[in-house]
Amino acid sequence: MEEGDGGTPLIDPKAAGDQAVCRPDVLRDVAGAMSRDLLPQLESAPHKVHDLPTQAVGDWDVARGYADTAHRAFLATTETMGFVAEQVRRIIDDLVATANTVQDGDARAADTARRTQPS
Repeated sequence: MEEGDGGTPLIDPKAAGDQAVCRPDVLRDVAGAMSRDLLPQLESAPHKVHDLPTQAVGDWDVARGYADTAHRAFLATTETMGFVAEQVRRIIDDLVATANTVQDGDARAADTARRTQPS
């Protein structure tokens, strides 16, 4: 069970029943933390992986084969790291979009309720 500030449960599955609760502020907080703490590390990680320079192995054919394999592994690793960073960016965007949609829906529902209440 996820907990909010002060250990208060955000959603109690036993009490939720058919209700779904979404707190836009929590979604934005999570998106902000991911943008601030996780995404920069993911984006910089491929630049920290070093490739094996092909000239370092010399002219020996077997060593060149290993160097080619190491280079392909380097390319696959950096490509995968870029893919993971892109997925995290999408998750952040989705969290913000969901928070905006919920907040907009709440505002429209409140407006509709005000207009339909008898004066």
